[in-house]
Amino acid sequence: MNGRIPIGSDALSGIRIIDFGFGAIDPLATSFLADFGAEAIKVESFSTMDFIRRAEYYVDGNRDPDRNPLFSRYNQNKLGVLINLKQPKGVTLAKRLVGIADVVTENFSVDVIHRLGLGYDGLRKIKPDVIMLSASFGGQTGPYRGFRGQGFIMHALEGIDDLTGWPDQPPMSPAVAFGDHYLPWMWAIVILAALEYRRQTGKGQFIDGSSFEGCLDTLDTAIADYSANGRALTRRGNRHPAAAPHGVYRCQGDNRWCAVTVFTDEEWRSLFTMIDRTWARDKRLSTLLRRVEHADELDRLMEEWTSGQQALDLSLRLQQAGIPAAVAETVQDLDEDPQLLHRDHFWKSTERGMEAFTFEAPSARLSSTPARFQRPGPLLGEHNDYVFFDLLGMDPAEYAQLVEEGVIG
Repeated sequence: MNGRIPIGSDALSGIRIIDFGFGAIDPLATSFLADFGAEAIKVESFSTMDFIRRAEYYVDGNRDPDRNPLFSRYNQNKLGVLINLKQPKGVTLAKRLVGIADVVTENFSVDVIHRLGLGYDGLRKIKPDVIMLSASFGGQTGPYRGFRGQGFIMHALEGIDDLTGWPDQPPMSPAVAFGDHYLPWMWAIVILAALEYRRQTGKGQFIDGSSFEGCLDTLDTAIADYSANGRALTRRGNRHPAAAPHGVYRCQGDNRWCAVTVFTDEEWRSLFTMIDRTWARDKRLSTLLRRVEHADELDRLMEEWTSGQQALDLSLRLQQAGIPAAVAETVQDLDEDPQLLHRDHFWKSTERGMEAFTFEAPSARLSSTPARFQRPGPLLGEHNDYVFFDLLGMDPAEYAQLVEEGVIG
């Protein structure tokens, strides 16, 4: 075989990615591309397997690295091979893979990929039009280039913690490392942009990805406001300067809440008609500026009203009246959400040796080339034969020798 993938019906058929990444940021980006037909080959070894295989989410307490649904979720639709990059022959073998690749990705700490001998300058000598993404914490240059960390550290450094929580309490980190799930789509987009540039010019390029910079736009207009007006936004709970009520209010039942936002006087008139209580007609609440001024009292009165309501019923009635509202859904609610079920948003993995589990499909539906779930995340070395024999044309004797030497595996 010549190592090229035949063009098929998928949007990214014919694109091959060599993925040296680990964790979430790089693997989710390449998995997203694989969902749309790219052939993504994940490179690990027994000594340096993706640490997500050792994460806490095991099935039935079985700490087998091939039985981790989180790893499978981050790496669905990929192939997997084992190459020991600590051995020179392993690096040579990895370079042979690069020779048949369109894209190479990694998210090691800065300089690790260079010490391994797999930096961009060397790889483009092998494949002049190769595209390489290095997605590090702070980027390849600057005082933060050597920083290490994950979501919790990222939230603190980029100011998210200082904006999260209540004014009278310390900074608070979000419950999940959302940057790990926000950034991959950005890296997928820039990879696609680089592929389009290559289609037009025949040239590859290096993508210097900074997680620190990538998440800054989640601060909304805080930086622009500070630069223009000298105002430093900080924690304000559920407050909004242009909406009241604007909060999450307790409803009937255990841990049931409803989020309600009112931005316009028209929305407020619809709301106080539903409330049908004397306080709703108080002139102090008749305009947005007055409602914002009396936001504390308004929140108290709102919760007195919502606490006697069923959250789902209330949110639906508010929506029907043209008022933005929603149940504060739990994970269980999301698993049973009628909108997500109607849209077939969830895929189910029939993982080998594990019970089926549910995970998220891409949220965009391409009418002609939709994403497809073709395989769960790879077992360790699952596709060695296909990659080494079919794609690289390795003969069995060489393969056996590399296995014996610990280069493969």
